[in-house]
Amino acid sequence: MLLANQVALITGSGRGIGAAIARRFAAEGASIVVSSRTAEQIEEQAAHIRQAYSVPVLAVPCDVSDPAQVQAMVEQVIQHFGKIDILVNCAGITMVSPSEELSLENWHRCLSINLDGTFLCCQMVGKQWISQGTGGKIINITSIVAHAAIPQRAAYAASKGGVMQLTQNLAVEWAPHGIRVNAISPGFIRTEIVQELIDKGIHKPEKMVARIPAGRLGEVEDIAGPAVFLASSLSEYVTGTIIKADGGWLANGYV
Repeated sequence: MLLANQVALITGSGRGIGAAIARRFAAEGASIVVSSRTAEQIEEQAAHIRQAYSVPVLAVPCDVSDPAQVQAMVEQVIQHFGKIDILVNCAGITMVSPSEELSLENWHRCLSINLDGTFLCCQMVGKQWISQGTGGKIINITSIVAHAAIPQRAAYAASKGGVMQLTQNLAVEWAPHGIRVNAISPGFIRTEIVQELIDKGIHKPEKMVARIPAGRLGEVEDIAGPAVFLASSLSEYVTGTIIKADGGWLANGYV
């Protein structure tokens, strides 16, 4: 029970990687706050976690690109649980478009959710920790596109590259306050979003797997494990680190 007596707030936890992290944290004894824009999804996740793991769970709908909603979410969690120990910023959207056709509206939409949302959640929770002198753990979810270019991902790559640099900056700035800030860069993970892109012909599984030394697409549980490490006392001396969980995709120069 690596996370016993901890309260973990996981944004974007209505499905996919965020939901897997919420379940794994619950299995490790944490009280869980599931949050996303879709109330129905997080209520389903909350019900499943309560039944499967018998830990306290709170579902809070929130659009992380809206500062007022983020502040209200943080205040609600603190009122309910009395504290937040772990923040996982998993809320995000993908954006696929030839760069010459990418509208400014879609550019802003992608960055406002993926980058602004991550910053706002970090800022609101970080303020609490600094004022209380308690410290805490932040885990941001970036992507392999923060490290390597994939065509037609300009907005998504810019947002995730920004999250990576934000992670390192906050890690340095907030380390004196006992706040550890790290990130995970997932590779091609079998989520609902990735499956939708496969169905549309945008992703081709055989092409993706051909570059992955591990020989398979990742599963959401492959990201939940590193998240437990970063959230637990096992990583007290780890901050400003980006864990690449991609089956070796980025390391592979033989393609």
